Amino acid sequence: MTPRRARDKEQTIEDILQAAQKLFSERGLHGTSIRDIEQASGVSKGLILYHFESKEKLYTAVQERLVQAYAAELMRSREGSRNLQEMIQAAIHASFHHTRTGREYERIALWSYLEGQERGGGELEVQLTQGLIETMRAGQQAGLIRDDVDAFVMPFIIKGAIEYWMRKQDLIQELGPNVDVSIRQERLMEALAKIFLKE
Repeated sequence: MTPRRARDKEQTIEDILQAAQKLFSERGLHGTSIRDIEQASGVSKGLILYHFESKEKLYTAVQERLVQAYAAELMRSREGSRNLQEMIQAAIHASFHHTRTGREYERIALWSYLEGQERGGGELEVQLTQGLIETMRAGQQAGLIRDDVDAFVMPFIIKGAIEYWMRKQDLIQELGPNVDVSIRQERLMEALAKIFLKE
């Protein structure tokens, strides 16, 4: 295969994934047809099915792509951390940033739940969550993280609090209309860190 043809194949797959991601986030799996993806991507139905076999497998590929992007953001957040405490704070900031900006990730996660299409996390998400649990356990052993809270539940508490916060923006504005949203977001992240970090 020539480099030109390889690039064309990669671009075709990218076009399909981008179009499918947008449509799945707006309509879910059952509300999106291969025909919709064909029209949005400019790639024929036959070629879509050649690369992904079925709409369900394309949906799984989109889910995996979104998890990979989230994992990459968390990994990048650790690079400048000088110690475990900074690493945990950076992970909370990265998770918050991703939830705030990665709306398609959140919408597809909700659609997956509502339509019974959750994948049980997938290998990468399992590794990512396990890594966060192990980081928390290492923090407990180092005396930096509270040991009266099970390290296993900590990543779920953090992610759950952030997701709920992002879904309740109208309520937050109604309760505190004169407070800068960015200030409240910083306070949320500080509070999440304080829940687990020892003084």
